[in-house]
Amino acid sequence: MSKWKAWIKASRIPAQSFIFPSLLLGQSIGYFISGNWNWMLFMLIHLYGIAMHLFIVYANDYADYESDLMNTSYTPFTGGSRVLIEGSLSKKDLLTASYVTAVLSVFVSSVVGFIVGSVWPILLAILGIGLLHAYSFKPIKLSYRGFGEILQMLGVGLILPLIGYIGQGNTFIDLPFLYVLFLMPAQLAMAISTSLPDEPSDRETDKNTTVVKLGNQSARIFIVFLYALTLSLVFYSEINQHVHLVFSLVLLGLLFVLTGFSVRKTVLPGTQPMFYLVAVSILTNTLIVTGIAISLIIS
Repeated sequence: MSKWKAWIKASRIPAQSFIFPSLLLGQSIGYFISGNWNWMLFMLIHLYGIAMHLFIVYANDYADYESDLMNTSYTPFTGGSRVLIEGSLSKKDLLTASYVTAVLSVFVSSVVGFIVGSVWPILLAILGIGLLHAYSFKPIKLSYRGFGEILQMLGVGLILPLIGYIGQGNTFIDLPFLYVLFLMPAQLAMAISTSLPDEPSDRETDKNTTVVKLGNQSARIFIVFLYALTLSLVFYSEINQHVHLVFSLVLLGLLFVLTGFSVRKTVLPGTQPMFYLVAVSILTNTLIVTGIAISLIIS
């Protein structure tokens, strides 16, 4: 594999689906509340999102090398990019790249902060880096201590929307926090679902993810509960006034599919049903966040 192909693989471009919708959500809430929208800031905010995404995937590949080395049930969504396992890139390559992209994310957030006259985009970007460090690296390394997915939920479900919201020139005072908080159970559900296929290697390397602690099937049932909680909160709140009926029916259909997967004992790491479950979970969360963001913009 050429070096360029290795870097493309390490960059895990589909993982941008975790970042882009949350940044868009924050901006759409800001537009819905205040009418603020600046296309240059939109591009800068998502340039920050690309830098942060690259920092996350490079740093996680570096930090999870031992676990990924033992992982035989990985999927395109989980288990790292495999470039270290294949020897396409070195740990030094990825560590250096994680430093560069972390600095770039802070720099871009600083430009956004300067334009809107707020220090918050910079502070939130630094906090996001801190959460990733606490999740994957010593001394905290919460992914090995248990329930590290909560940090993922806070990063993707709270910090990114805040950066999008404030990055368009809005302030904390006007932010309807319920719009963000209602979606956080779904963000947690997606974080847990992406660790389902990795349970055997995580258990073997003492990585105490929620799936390892709860067990595979209990974790799947918990995931369905979290998605159902988010949809219930959305459908029974004022947000539902801006959501199209067809979109709601699609989400209910996906929840029905996830429920079917959750009760099947044959959905195990390394099997096709597990791949489909993770794919449907990611699609569900992406549609929830993106759909609500678009609904707020066009309403």
